[in-house]
Amino acid sequence: MRFFSSQVLVPIAVGVAVITVAACSSFPVSQAERIYDSAPSWPQPSRLADPGLPGRYTPRNYLYAGEYNPRRPEYRAASVAVRTRTADLTPFFTDRPARLIDSLLRPAQYTDRIAERYWGFDASAVPMNATVWYPDGAGPFPVVVAVHGNHTPHNNSEFGYDYLGEHLASHGVIFASIDQNFLNGITDGRENDARAALLLYHVHELIRQGRDPTSPVYGLVDESRLALMGHSRGGEAAVNAAIFNELGIWPDNAAVRFSPELAIRAVIALAPIEGQYRPAQRSLMARNVDFLYLHGSADGDVDVDFASRFLNRPGPAENNFRTGFWVYGANHAYFNSDWVDGVNEYPVPAEFRLTPEAQKRLTRAVVNAFLHVSFGIERRYTAFLEDWRVGRDWLPNTVYATRFRSGQDTVVADFSEDADPLTATAPDWRISARGFSLWREGKLPGIATGYFFAPEISARDVQFLHQDSHVVFLRGSDDRSTEYRVSGPAVPAAGVRFDLGAHPVGRPESGFAERLLDAEIDIRLETGETRSYELAELASITPTPATFHLLRVSSRYYAPQTVHVRFSEPLDVTGIVFRFPARSDLEWHIDRIVAIREGEVR
Repeated sequence: MRFFSSQVLVPIAVGVAVITVAACSSFPVSQAERIYDSAPSWPQPSRLADPGLPGRYTPRNYLYAGEYNPRRPEYRAASVAVRTRTADLTPFFTDRPARLIDSLLRPAQYTDRIAERYWGFDASAVPMNATVWYPDGAGPFPVVVAVHGNHTPHNNSEFGYDYLGEHLASHGVIFASIDQNFLNGITDGRENDARAALLLYHVHELIRQGRDPTSPVYGLVDESRLALMGHSRGGEAAVNAAIFNELGIWPDNAAVRFSPELAIRAVIALAPIEGQYRPAQRSLMARNVDFLYLHGSADGDVDVDFASRFLNRPGPAENNFRTGFWVYGANHAYFNSDWVDGVNEYPVPAEFRLTPEAQKRLTRAVVNAFLHVSFGIERRYTAFLEDWRVGRDWLPNTVYATRFRSGQDTVVADFSEDADPLTATAPDWRISARGFSLWREGKLPGIATGYFFAPEISARDVQFLHQDSHVVFLRGSDDRSTEYRVSGPAVPAAGVRFDLGAHPVGRPESGFAERLLDAEIDIRLETGETRSYELAELASITPTPATFHLLRVSSRYYAPQTVHVRFSEPLDVTGIVFRFPARSDLEWHIDRIVAIREGEVR
């Protein structure tokens, strides 16, 4: 997604910063906590241990590497504990000639093939290099294999996650961060299937080492609890690797097989891209895995929340879940400690970003809590993944929106079944509304504003920069109350949940995004009883704050919050009613209204 070099961005920033700041409604991250000063109620904080604090194990570290790394002295023989074989990625670069412009204008490392003259190897024999963090204990321990994203190929990227690997090792998780720097620098993402395949090869290598008496992790690898993690292009690669694993083949050439199937339980994506490589040109998602993503408003590289597409796609399987954290001030580069001084940070000034240390704190806490749930270590962290406020003391002070999906949900309305705003998803359920000046269904955009030199989003961008989910949009008026009702035959439920967000109409006044929003939700029961809730009792929702962004007038995400209404006993629900205050300067969006199944783990 990078369009300009840092040498170009800095001078432009000086010239337009004053104009841009005046045109948007950003506020410094340091002031974000003021939004919640007037919150009438908060959930009780979790009594679980802070997942961002070190665990009880002593972390250990070692390197493994192939024998030939002329450009990587870190992996010389004296430094590595395990020697590995090479991997053959030739199928992923066959019949993909370099584009003419690459052939004529770009050096070898920026074409769509591995730069053999620089690295000393070609796609048929790429080295298997990684840094591994592991607990000093008896085991066996679950395993996470992580891959970095696209960066300059001449700077190492795999060591930038040591802060996370060391932390997870202290909590009883083996963490390997692999070297794919030789795939970096390629311009258009057509190598992302090769990134995914190599990620799976490394998982097999860790399993082999767990069976090898000469390896530091001999006897420590729990082959039944595996996870994949990726950052940026690596995030898309991690998802695709899980898809390849479920299919057992490479969808673009079924002659390439991935076997035996690995017990991959979870996928983590940090600020991932989506759509640079799609298996068989399809918008797919692994079903039999839990999924977590983190994405930030101050992302100067992937400046649209593409991660939500993976969350919103059909699935997950019955016993799996998906969750996501949108974070005001999180920056693309800061997930990798070796990228902190990279170009990614320049489009968003420092006052609108979390500090590198704050973002590492955030990442350690959220990723560790997620893995505790997915690996069955401590499932009660689910409450935090559903609602960030439960673990607010574990996180930096800023604005969050958490999303949650469960394979056990009964979908009442997800607005994707047809183009009729009167129909719901559950059989015989219907929709009605009154008092709105606008009522329509459509794709949820990823972002609300265009680029600085083209502030209006084009029709093409509307089709491309979306979250792969249809929602209902509702705009009120200043002189009458509004009501949106979904109703039908009784559905048994232990509660309901839905995604809810609001966007300003036109240019908001100063401080607009720094307010919590009011609404009322009624749950109608088969007994005739109505249970009413103030939105502020259930969640803390604000209009998504804009972020000063060099390339945009302002960058305002669509970041709905998943709202949970839980009952003390199972009930039969016949209707859900939303009542919004009379105001025309807000457009609400609702997505995925579901009934929560009884006994869902929290």
